[in-house]
Amino acid sequence: NVVVMNSIDVINNELKRLAKTRWENTQKDGALIEKQQQLQNNSGEAFEWFRAVAQLKIVQLAGLALQSDFTPRRIAVQLSNDLYRLLGPTLMARGVTIQTEIEYRQGAYFVLAVNIERIDWRLFMRHTNQEVHERRRRWKESRSDAVSKPLAHHDGGDPRSENDQRERKMGWRMLRFMHRFYLPSFYDCIGMCLAGLYHIHWIVSVPICVVIYYLFLGQVMKRYVLTSTTDDIFKYVEKKGMEMNLSVTDAKEQASFMLAALREMRKDEKARKKKKAEAEGDEEVTIIGPLLGPACKEDKDGASPPPDFGPPDNLEDVNFEMDVPVGYRRLRWAVLHKDSDFMELAVMKTESKHENITIDSWSKHNDEIGLHKTPDGIDEADFVGATIESSYLMPSSAFVKANMAYETATIAQYSDYCLCIKKATQTPDVPYGGTFIAHTQIVITNTGNNTCKIVCSVEAEFPNGPPMVGRQIKSGMRAGTADAFVIFGETICKYADEYP
Repeated sequence: NVVVMNSIDVINNELKRLAKTRWENTQKDGALIEKQQQLQNNSGEAFEWFRAVAQLKIVQLAGLALQSDFTPRRIAVQLSNDLYRLLGPTLMARGVTIQTEIEYRQGAYFVLAVNIERIDWRLFMRHTNQEVHERRRRWKESRSDAVSKPLAHHDGGDPRSENDQRERKMGWRMLRFMHRFYLPSFYDCIGMCLAGLYHIHWIVSVPICVVIYYLFLGQVMKRYVLTSTTDDIFKYVEKKGMEMNLSVTDAKEQASFMLAALREMRKDEKARKKKKAEAEGDEEVTIIGPLLGPACKEDKDGASPPPDFGPPDNLEDVNFEMDVPVGYRRLRWAVLHKDSDFMELAVMKTESKHENITIDSWSKHNDEIGLHKTPDGIDEADFVGATIESSYLMPSSAFVKANMAYETATIAQYSDYCLCIKKATQTPDVPYGGTFIAHTQIVITNTGNNTCKIVCSVEAEFPNGPPMVGRQIKSGMRAGTADAFVIFGETICKYADEYP
């Protein structure tokens, strides 16, 4: 079961392809290049400026045109045909022979029916053994790089003491030792067992696999076979810039799952129509009150970075950027201050539909963090490192049931020009929830004149190594956080328009 979701990367990839084709054609046209050089020599910097503006407008127009073509519905048709064509050869290379058919396709949702006919256990065990060792090798390399890379400030210094670094290295050694006895998920246990059987002579290992498959764990092994291909599928999808939700479901459970998926799609379609009606003014916008707080007169002035300012590095994937029409200090108060209800009532409860929300106090300077003006005698640098914990119940979907999220937010940068908040979120109730931590970062920059810029990014951490469906987890994380960031930005704009 696959549901394709919007992703700007699809349009970006297509724009890059068109730009590359255009550049190659331009290079072949010597007369056009010569004419451009003559114009540049005659017009100088004015022509360069005009050409840059013209190119930007062309790219924007091309993006709008492609956006109407590369809808989730169209991408779902392309993706379903690709999976139908490629899934058979992919599994054949693993020793699995299948029959497959596109069983259902509606909008951005499609169902690919797969029937496993035969398994060459020797080839399948060998391929599984290679995958297990390759996955562990990549994880060890990534952890080694994380340990050896210093956590430096923008000026190149290392804020950690020697004791901290020594403890971190000791923790890494202990984690590596424990990983020998720890497996991220049930399917990873199966993979390790198959990898172990590969080192036993096939006269013994193949009968063991056949007996287990036909007498005990037939359905489990079938799901494992299909789940083992998800990493390749998501790798293929990522190259095209797509995002999607994917679930391997037994045939007897397919009807109920399909009904839930279609019900969710209808719900999302109603929400999109409601949002469009609100934007066009045909429907009243839900506003609780002036939750952004009072305006700050200092936000009317211009803003420039301090001399020693170093912008924080983004996390692995930047999935949201937006200029918002609200002053920096006002927004900082709405997001951070203990008396503000903007995040809890407007963003989390009303727009994101979260329930059972609990938010603790800041670990230090709880009364001062977020104020328009920091009181005398308190250094803003002391706010860095302050943490606050929260928990909330996220709504269910066809792919994931309602689940609790436990979040720890840390102030990484705090000044009158830039605010950086880093969050670590754990969702133990979701599938594979105990294997990963979602790290998100929100950077708010003061651009002056009652405006500021928001940049949000996300990165996945697998403390005990990535599970077999690591790419699927990352894709779901990118899509989920992108939706949350969009809601955050839209809510800010909505309340800023109502209470300027």
